[in-house]
Amino acid sequence: MKNLKTPIVLLLILFSIHGVAQTSNGKLELAVKKGLDLMSAAQTSDGFLKAANHFERIAQVEVKEWTPSYYAAYNNLVAGLISQDKTLKDQYWDKALLEVDQANAVSPDNSEIYALKGYIQFMKMSVDPQARMSFMGLSAASLGKAKALNPDNPRIYLIIGQDTFYTPEAFGGGKAKAKPLLEEAVAKFATFKAKSAIDPNWGLESAKSLLAQCN
Repeated sequence: MKNLKTPIVLLLILFSIHGVAQTSNGKLELAVKKGLDLMSAAQTSDGFLKAANHFERIAQVEVKEWTPSYYAAYNNLVAGLISQDKTLKDQYWDKALLEVDQANAVSPDNSEIYALKGYIQFMKMSVDPQARMSFMGLSAASLGKAKALNPDNPRIYLIIGQDTFYTPEAFGGGKAKAKPLLEEAVAKFATFKAKSAIDPNWGLESAKSLLAQCN
């Protein structure tokens, strides 16, 4: 499981978080669009940290909106995935967990927030699996909560499926076990509609790509 980080970095960079359109909050729309553009252009940890900082500034102003903290957490997650420094990984992911909790404080019981939290917790575990198995349980609990809140959220099945895909068979993972999860993710993406133009709407292509590798 020590080799989880490299393939997941590649997977994360495939994620597409776009689709900003008109919303009732024009300033929020423009600010989030700029952040998403920064994120799309990012190729290094510094690039994703720049996007994270942008979303953190939005969150300080738009205190009643959960998406800025969510995207800040997401960008810190990706910055950690790209970094080769384990100390920096932990720092970025610790910050991401704080930002997920900030998003949760604004929007309690949000499936998207719990799904992202479960993702970050899994990556915290992957830094040192033998010493951090407690994060495996925390991740499973967060993803379970996300599923209970919205069983039709396709990102839940993508995240669980990719975690399973990159976990060695000896530890309960592998392609065979990941396949039905990824199939379910693809099926749910077919009917999923984001609640707003700036809500999370990523993951379909990643699910398809991983599923193709299971065949």
